[in-house]
Order: sequence, then structure tokens, then C-alpha cells
Amino acid sequence: MHPPDAEVAVGTVNVYTSSDGRRLGQKSSRRTVTVNPAEWIFSNTTRTTDSSSPLQAGASSTEEAQAASLLDALPFGEAEAPQEIFLEPEGNSTKKRVRLDLRAAVLITYSLWSWQADTEHHTCHDSQAQARNWLPFRNDFLDELLQYEGCDENLKGADSLCHICNTEPAGVRCRDCHRRPICCQGCLVHAHADLPLHRPESWDGKRFVRTTLRDLGLVVQLGHSRGKCTHPAKNTRQVAVVDMCGIQAVNVRYCECLDAENGLTHQWRQLFHVGWFPATTHRPETAVTFQLLKTFHELNLQGKTNLYDFSKTLERLTDNSGLQEVPLSHVIRLWRHLVALKRFGRAHDTTHASGTAEGELALECPACPHPGKNIPDNWKEAPVSVRWLYTLFLMMDANFRARCKDRGFEDIQLAPGWAYFVEESKYQAHLRSRSGDKQEENTCSVEHNAIVKASIRREGYIASGVGAVLCARHALVRKNGTGDLQLGEKLVFVLTSSNMDYLLFSTLVGVLQALMISYDIVCQWCRHLWERMMNLPPEMHIDRGKVPDVRFGIPKEHIRVHGPGHSKFSFNFLPRVGRTYGEGIESQWSFMNPLSLSTREMTLGLRHELMNDHWGSWNWSKVMAFGPSLLRSLEEAHAMRVEQGRVFRDYSATFNAEVVQTWENMIAEWNKDQSRPDPYEEPKSTAAKHEIALEEAEELASGTLPPHEVTPGAFLQVGLELEDQQRALRLRGPNGSSLNALAEQQEKRNVIRRRIELWQGIQDVHMPMVAPLRAEGPDTASDVSASASRARKSPEDIVLFLPSSLPPSHRSAAVLSSLLNKERRLRLGQLSDTLTDIRHLRRILASISDYTRLNVNGEGQRAITRFRDLYASFQAKVKRATERYRAAYTAMQILEPDGLWSRTYRPLLDTDLRGPRREDESTSEGRYEVSWIWLAPTASAEEVRDFATPASAEEFAASMRVEWARAKARAERWEEEELLLMEEMRRIIKYCEWKASWWRSRAELRSQTASSSVLQGLRAYAAKQVAVWEGLACRCASWWIQYLRTLGPLPEWIAPYARHARKVRLRDFSKRGTFQAMAMREEDVSDDLDSDEDGGGGQAVEEDQDED
Repeated sequence: MHPPDAEVAVGTVNVYTSSDGRRLGQKSSRRTVTVNPAEWIFSNTTRTTDSSSPLQAGASSTEEAQAASLLDALPFGEAEAPQEIFLEPEGNSTKKRVRLDLRAAVLITYSLWSWQADTEHHTCHDSQAQARNWLPFRNDFLDELLQYEGCDENLKGADSLCHICNTEPAGVRCRDCHRRPICCQGCLVHAHADLPLHRPESWDGKRFVRTTLRDLGLVVQLGHSRGKCTHPAKNTRQVAVVDMCGIQAVNVRYCECLDAENGLTHQWRQLFHVGWFPATTHRPETAVTFQLLKTFHELNLQGKTNLYDFSKTLERLTDNSGLQEVPLSHVIRLWRHLVALKRFGRAHDTTHASGTAEGELALECPACPHPGKNIPDNWKEAPVSVRWLYTLFLMMDANFRARCKDRGFEDIQLAPGWAYFVEESKYQAHLRSRSGDKQEENTCSVEHNAIVKASIRREGYIASGVGAVLCARHALVRKNGTGDLQLGEKLVFVLTSSNMDYLLFSTLVGVLQALMISYDIVCQWCRHLWERMMNLPPEMHIDRGKVPDVRFGIPKEHIRVHGPGHSKFSFNFLPRVGRTYGEGIESQWSFMNPLSLSTREMTLGLRHELMNDHWGSWNWSKVMAFGPSLLRSLEEAHAMRVEQGRVFRDYSATFNAEVVQTWENMIAEWNKDQSRPDPYEEPKSTAAKHEIALEEAEELASGTLPPHEVTPGAFLQVGLELEDQQRALRLRGPNGSSLNALAEQQEKRNVIRRRIELWQGIQDVHMPMVAPLRAEGPDTASDVSASASRARKSPEDIVLFLPSSLPPSHRSAAVLSSLLNKERRLRLGQLSDTLTDIRHLRRILASISDYTRLNVNGEGQRAITRFRDLYASFQAKVKRATERYRAAYTAMQILEPDGLWSRTYRPLLDTDLRGPRREDESTSEGRYEVSWIWLAPTASAEEVRDFATPASAEEFAASMRVEWARAKARAERWEEEELLLMEEMRRIIKYCEWKASWWRSRAELRSQTASSSVLQGLRAYAAKQVAVWEGLACRCASWWIQYLRTLGPLPEWIAPYARHARKVRLRDFSKRGTFQAMAMREEDVSDDLDSDEDGGGGQAVEEDQDED
């Protein structure tokens, strides 16, 4: 333990995350602090043995003396002066002075142990030590708990009189009052005239028995906030009131005084005036307190507590006998509806609730562009370099957990289409009108779970899921952007007029900005979109002349499984999108999924209202987090813009200016027309597959039918894919680090085994001579043993018997000549593609090595370990590509041993895996030789050049073009992100100011029609909302001002809030650009293992929050 005033080193670990919650990296630092004397005392006195009680063992005299000397030096006032006593010594010892306050502190700290860290961090408690040190007090706590059941006063003697009147015997008390004083029945009733829901107890001579104020004679007079009622009703009525403490019967007497209009105030209104929500408007007998409704409402929104569990809790709190029932469902539903109407100003409007427009009860995203609210009036005339900032970013998805059973109930919707769900009757009418549309063909190489589930019919369910549209930048649910699904997503493969079409165009009514739409299967959904739009109601049509710029993208996590040819949908490469992630909708589903067990049993109307309410809560929580989240995003964007801009400039300077200009022109042309050559992907040798497909089409047209519906070319391509998946499993091996990893790996083996068995069935048709070869083996005595042998063999060890792997006697069969020729052409393309992949991966490894050497070394073991893991992951990809090349090379030696291909492609040795520059210091620069993999020219199925002719300068530069183009895209995206974030901050402030002004204008709308008391409430609530939105603007600005000052003069839109600036600890994002840059490079690399392992043949299993 360090002595007081000593300096100690404190380590700090800061974990950095992006605005969407992804962990990006962490930073460690150390600083020197001085020990606080009080903390030193506390820490010293807490050191005791575990086996003895501190009260019995006592404190160390040396430590106590040190503590006393330190306490003497601490200042204190007269009122805080320590009391001192002198203990008589034993024997001839002198008197010993004891500080009572120090002794008490020592005893307390012996019984309570805690460790306090720096004020910037959370406090950690050792729960085991707390429990251990509490054990000596267990009996005392138990006695106090039992004493609470009784009372401190003697209720049997003559002194047991009421402490208020001091005349009547005391026999009752209130459990909810502070001191629970014992008094007489009359005094208790009189003291609780305005506390009718407190819970009294009466003494029966042995124990306190629960009773009610009604049983004790309390009658609650309604109708007046103060004074006596001059015309009370003659009779009282019993009302069951549901409160936080349970259910109580209350005797009420209604007021029969005439109001301003010479009429009687309705009984339900009188209950409302005291904060009790009546269950009915006609002779109400049950009411629920506003406090309980507010509590359950917030508890349901935050913790997803369902009404059944909450009601049962109230029943147990009442008497725990199960005899009381709590009728809450109807009241809670009305409460949700009324609160929504109040929060969105419908009570202030002259048309009241009946005039509510569709989507009016939905909370808008303040950071998104809203013409007339938070963007300039002349935004359409802004130059192109500025106008793109007003793009509306949207994302779409479907959730198949949010199902609803068809229980045959008819239900009324209190707010049809007023919030986030579309209006149900028009929605269903549109779907019925499109039920006969034909299916569309899937042209994407990936078969998503969403598409697979789209055709699944869930019997017994009136809704099989929910589709939703959110803003892609901030993940707020859009108004009229959600709806039920009946047959899955009903998009690709299903109806040309789909659920998701309706939801998108429903939320875009009145929108005239440029659009950027993100969807995980947008590559299929966007086809024929504008033709399908014409099938929608006319009010949903978009004038393409007014909205010419509509683009589509795939979320960054989903695009990995789409494979090559999807750069035009990548947020990494598309211009004017910033660093839009597009995956925020998944976290929204995780927020909503806990409701699924409750909502599936509800009627559609009640389900819509509940989900609308929770979406409103989700939106508000996102709005409240705008201050810190956008600040961190801007800090990161600014640092990464500088870092990635520098990296790109340095990288670009290594190339000839003419080559760079050629690449610039190529990117510019691709941005205008994405059918042009893709600058972000290296060309693949697809000519062989294309030619084979054309040949088979010609054979089919000429009347030559294949022996199986799967053509020979497709059969061989799937066989090569299976071979590669087997190779991946063998390289990975059984190296799972957890049971989940092992289970996942076994599941992949099962999937590949099933695919192999299906493929073998097709192989028996195209290659009938393989069946006997497959049957040969050590366990062929019986069918049962053969089947068991196949089951024991791992799927990666199953021999596929492709044509090139057959014995020579079988390859000479005439039936295989066509298959051998097709495999030769496919293998040649495989050689070319794999060599391209190896070169690409080697360039990435060289970049990782350079960055680690220049930026990571010296930053700590954690950073170095992280980059070692990243390097090892790419090394594994190189190894897999190497094995693929060697397998193709071996097959080509069998298929065409003396072909021209051998002049271009060599055996690939481990020593050939080097470059693109010298890495081994053991070889001098003068003796270094470039590996042949960098000199091999690009080959196609038709043309194979001699290896002696090296790749031209243009071909070598083209192999580096992809990295250059991606580096340029990274720099541009971060620059756009910084501009977007600044604009979003401005829009948030302007929207809050507009919203506050809007509420001011609502205060007097009903001044001519509302009563004075209602008008006072309208004004008060409008003023409250003005304060809320103005406070939100101040709160957001207070987070941003300090950092914006570091970038230059404060912008005009935030200058008025300068005095509200808070001190924010800014973060250094410059050094962790390492993690972000490497993560992005890993995202950009096409990983065949990711797209094939989970299902093969292009099927990828997406483990999203929205899928079962």
C-alpha cells in the first residue's frame, strides 16, 4: 500500500467504438497521480483476515495510530470537531486517548470493503468481499427485519394512546407513511383525507392485520381541488383503484355541483381530475392511477415487461392470494393512444384526434433533411457539390420473428396509419389486387435467407413478419414505413408488386430529394422497380423528373456474401454516400424482438399500436443520443479524412501521372455509367464459363437434350466449388476454440455433406462409370456397412471423382470426352483467377507489414498482437488460394500435359510466394529476383501467351489499379462523411428550433373554443414541449461546441449556443486509424470462404437479428 502523498502510476484503457456500436480498437495510457490521504486510510483499514470478525479482531494499533495522525491534520469546523475519551490503562500504563470518529471509521471500513478507481472510471465492488464482511451482521439484520413487523411502542399498557389526539387508544398505523406512527382510527382517517391509497394496518392484539381506509371509514369527495363540496351526492360508491401498491377499494362521493355550462360533471371526468383513469365512461367501478400507467408504460418500453407479468405482480402485492384480478389491458391501450395524441399536438388542433393525418404520430428524424424545416429554402438551386448533402438515406429490411397468429378476432384500430404502420385496409386491398402477379427470376449468385423465407407459407399466422423502412444514417423508423408480411417479403421471386414496394413508396409520399436506398437484396429488388411503381396507388407515384437521382446500395455486412460484380451497390465505392453503414436496422430488430412472444398472440390492431409505441420509444432514444454519438463520429471522420488522404496521396505519388489520370478517367466513367469496366475489382476469367453456357444453349436449341436438367457445365462448376469447400475444411481443421465454434464447424460439414450427396446423384447420370468406383472400399460387405462407412468419413475426405481424377482406363470412354474438354477450360480459368487472387492478397500483406512497421511498432503488445492476427488471417487466405492453384495445375497436367498453358503457368512453390517487393533481408537488393507470379500475363481461355513474354507495364499497373482505386475511395468517403456529419449537426439544431416554434404556434389554436381550464393545460403543455426541444438543441450543441472550435471559427448556426458549451474529453483517433484501415481492407477483399462455407453454390446464411 502506497503511503499518503506518494505518487503512483495509474493505467487507463480506453475502448473506442463507432457511432453504430462496433468495436474498432482501444488505446492504453499511463499517468502519475498523488495518493489521497482519506483513500489511503480507507484502504489500510480494510485489510483484515477473512476468518475473523473485524469487531472481534479489532484494528491494528499501528495503522490506527497512522490514521489518527492523518485525521488530526485534516481541517474541520467546530461542529465537526471530534469527540475524545480517555481509557483507563491496565496496570501502570498511561491513559490512552481514543478518537471516537476514527474508531467508528475503522469499524465501518472493516465491515464494508470497496475499491474506488479514478473519478473518470466506474467504481468496482468486490461482491464476494462485501458478502463475506456482511456475514457477521446477518443475525442483526434479521432481527431488525422482524422488528419491522412489530412496533417500538407498548400497545398493552395505559400509555398506548394516540399520539395525535392523546385521548383514544392507538391501534392502527399506515405502512406507507414515513415513520408509521401508531394512532387511533379517527385521526388516521382524518390525516389521510388526501392520501386515499395509503395502506393501513390494525393491531388485533397479536399482529398487524391489513385493512383499507375504506374499512376505517374514509370517503373521498370528488369534484373539487380545494374547499368543501356544496352539493355532494347523497350516496357513496365503491371504486376499485389499481395503484403501484396493488388494488384497493375506495368509497367515493361524486360532486353534483353545476359547471360553467349549467351541467353536471361526468363521473369519469371527476375521476380523471384526481389522476385516476376510469375503465369505462358509464358508472365507472374501476380506475387506474396515472402513476401506475406511466410506470408500466416506461417499464414496458425499456424492459419489455409484458402486461400479464405486471398484472400478476400487482395481484401479489395486493394480498398474494390470487383472488384479486387487475383489469389493465383496455386502460393501458387507451393510455398509449392518448399519450401519443398529446405528444404530437393533436389536443391543440381544432380538429382534435379525428383530423390526424397518416404518419402524423410518428417522430421524425431531426438529422434527416426535411424541406421547410431544417434545410435551406433554395436547396434545389444549390450546386451539385452541395446539393448531394440533402440526399435522403433509407434502409429496408424484414423481420420474420414478428409473426401474428390468426385467431379469428375482429379488432378496431384506434390510430389507423397515423404512426409507423401503414393504413391496413388500403394496404391489404393493394396486396389482393397484385396476388396474381408472376414470379421473377433471381439473377444474383447469392440465395439469402430472406429470399428463401419469402416463399414459406406459415399456416395459422395472419402475418408472417414485419417489413420496415428506416433512415439509413441514424436508424430512426420512418412514418408509414412499416407493414405486415403475409408470404415472407414478397419481393424477389414473388410478386412484382410487393409489400416492400408499398412500404417504401408510402413513406416517400411528398419527398422530392435525391434518394439512397439500402437493402440486403437490393440487387434483385431494384430491378423493374419503376415499372412496379405504376401498380401502386397514384398518390404514391414519384415524378422521376423531380427526383432524378435514386441510387441503391447493399449494407456493408451483407455485401460480403454477394460476391464479385456488386461494386455498384457498395457503400465503400459509391460516391456521395460518406461512411454510411446501412446495418442499423438490425439493431432496431434486436430492440423489437423481445416483443414477438407477446405480439403474436394479439389482434392486429392492438399489435400495431404496441409496436408503434415501441418504435416511437426507439426513435426518441436515438434522438437523445445525437449529442455524444455525432461528436464521436465527427472526431473519427476528421482524423480519418486526414489520415486516409495522406495515405492516398503518398500511394498515388508512386505511379506515373499518365497512369493515374487514366485510372481517374476510368473511375469517372464508371460513376456515370456502372455498366463500364469496374475499377474496384480485378477482372476474372469468366470467358470459359460463358462459352460453355453458350455451347450448351446451342445444343439445346438444335434438339440435343442433356441427360439431366442440370447441364454438364453447371455440374462441373458445382463440382469445382465443392472441391474448394473441402479444401477449406481441411486447411481449417478441428481448431474450434469453443463449443459454439465446434458446433458451427460441424454444421458446415453437414451442409457440405448434403450438397455432395445431391451432386453425386447428378454425377451418376453424367458419369455412370463413377458409381462402381465410389462403391469400392474396405467396407463393402453389405449395404449397411457401406452406408456406415460413408457416414464415418468426413465430408472433406469424400472423393468427388471429377473427370480429371478418374483412372486412365475410365477417362478414355467416349461419353467423357465432352466433360473432359469442359473441365480443361474451367481449370484453365481457375488457374488465371487464382493467380490474380494470390497477387491481390500478397499486395495486402505487404501493406499490412508496412503499416505495422511505421505506425504500430512501439504502441504496445496488444496492438502488435492484433496486427499479427490480421496478417495471419490473410496468410491463411493465401494458403487456400495456393492449394487451389496447385489442384488446378495437377488437373491440367492430366487433361492436357503438353498444352500451351504450361508456357504461362508454372508449378507454384512456397518460395514463389513473395513480392511485390523485397521482404527478406537475407537477400540483398542486387540479388533479389521478382517472383514469376508478378510477371505472368493475364490469360484467357482463348489466348495463352508464352511465359517468356512478361506482363506489360499496363498489365502490371492494372493489377495495382484496384488498390489505388480503393485507397482513393476510402479517402473520398471519409471526406464526404465529415461534410455529412457537419450538415447533420446543423439540421438537428435547426429542426429543434423549428419544432419549438411549431409548439409555440399551437398554444393558442383553441383559444376561442376551449374552456379556460382546458386552455390553461394546453398552454402549459405547449410551453413544456417548447422547453423540451429548446433544451434538446442546447444539449446537442453543448456536446459539439468544444470540438468545433478546434476546427476553426464556430459556424453561424451553432454560435448562439456557445455559452452552453460543456467540457468534453476529446479522443485521439489518429493512431487507431490502423484498425479502421485494416478492417476496411478486410471488408473489401472478396472472401470465397465467407460466401461458400455456409451453404455452397452461392447460398450464404445470414445470421441477422431479423431471421429465426
